[in-house]
This record gives sequence, structure tokens and C-alpha cells, in this order.
Amino acid sequence: MVLAPASRLMTASRAVRSRLGLWLMLSVGLAAGYYALLMAALIVRFGTLPNYITFYNWPASVWKIFRSTPSFSDVPPIVAQEYLIEIGYMNYDFGHGISEWALNILPYKVLQVLVLTALLAANIVLLRSKRNCSTGKRLKMGAASGLGAGFVALTSATMSWVVCCATPSWIVGLSMLGLSVSASFWIEPVGPYLSAAGYLILAVTMLVIADPAPEGLPDGRTTGRDHKISSAKGVHA
Repeated sequence: MVLAPASRLMTASRAVRSRLGLWLMLSVGLAAGYYALLMAALIVRFGTLPNYITFYNWPASVWKIFRSTPSFSDVPPIVAQEYLIEIGYMNYDFGHGISEWALNILPYKVLQVLVLTALLAANIVLLRSKRNCSTGKRLKMGAASGLGAGFVALTSATMSWVVCCATPSWIVGLSMLGLSVSASFWIEPVGPYLSAAGYLILAVTMLVIADPAPEGLPDGRTTGRDHKISSAKGVHA
């Protein structure tokens, strides 16, 4: 029997509520770990520690954008590019200095990452609660969750590098891995599609994991009580 998506969502919701503390810890921890990993990648790649940090008045910037932008439809994409924190390495060999690389914290991107980690954490919690899942199914669902998370994580990176015009973008990671700058910019337009595909894979995986099989029992089996009831019904039929 295949449950409707709404029923499966309710199953997933119950599983998350029953382990709310674990889900919250995983959601926040994975998000923090993601940004820590981005910073570690920058430090290892360029061999220098960050020597500056800048905090921006994000609420004031957003309010200014709302007041000064004639068309409301232009507001969201502008707000999405506003910084909250910038941590990077400043090279002072060039006058007042130039930022060679930086990790940029943008609230819009942080929200995207939190949605990613919330879905990933839900899948982890569901897999833990489904003790009746076979090893093969666990591996498949884990691989699917990892693939979806990888797509979103890749396209949510907000690192800047002076070689890539110092704009915070996910293609900086590709350039750091050795892909040419021109090729990276050529690939950049597919970012939103990769991100959407990642979220879709995570959501579908969550629905697949949230199957109706009773927890703690092998698939297709019933408890002794259920078996007795069925037998009794068969006798009186």
C-alpha cells in the first residue's frame, strides 16, 4: 500500500516531533558545520588564515532597499545579495589592501542552507525511527539524501575570490577545484536548477522513507494480536 503524499507528510511530521531535540540539533549543527567546512576549504586552498571580519547592518540595508526601489518585484533579488558578515584575507601589498578571498554570510543563503539541513535532518530521523528498513533501502535512501544535499550545498556556497571578480558565488568552489574561470562562469546559470533538483530529491526521499510499515517489525509482518484478530475474522466469515 502506498500512502498519499499528505499522509506520508503526517508520518514524517510525527517522527520529527517525537525526536524534536535530535532534529533541531542536526539542523543547526549541519548548517554550522557547512559554513565551517567552507572556511576550512578556503584556508587550505590558499594557505592563509583570515585577517579581517566585517559586520554589516543587514536590517538597515534591507529597509533602505525597500524605500528606494521603485518596483517591489526588484526588491527580493537585491535583498538576496545583501551581506551580514564577511570573513576573509586582505592583502595589503596593494595600497589600502584588497580582499583576496572571503567567506560571505548572506541571510538569504543561510535560509536556503537551513531548509537543506532541516530536510536532511528529517531524513536522518526517519531512517533512525524506521527499524524495519532493510540495509539496502537504508543505503539507497542515504545515497539519495546525500545527492540532493550535495546539489544544494554546492550551489549555496558564498565564497569570493579575486580571480573570479571577487563576487560571492558557488562557482568559486569550482574554480578552486581547478575548473577554469571562463568554464565556471559558463556553468553558473544552471545553479538554480541544480538547487531545485537537490531540494526535490530530498523531499521525495523523505516521502519514500515515511512508509506506513509498523516500526520495529519486518516489512509485511503483523503482530501476534493482529494475526489472532485476522484468524478470528476468518473463522466467523
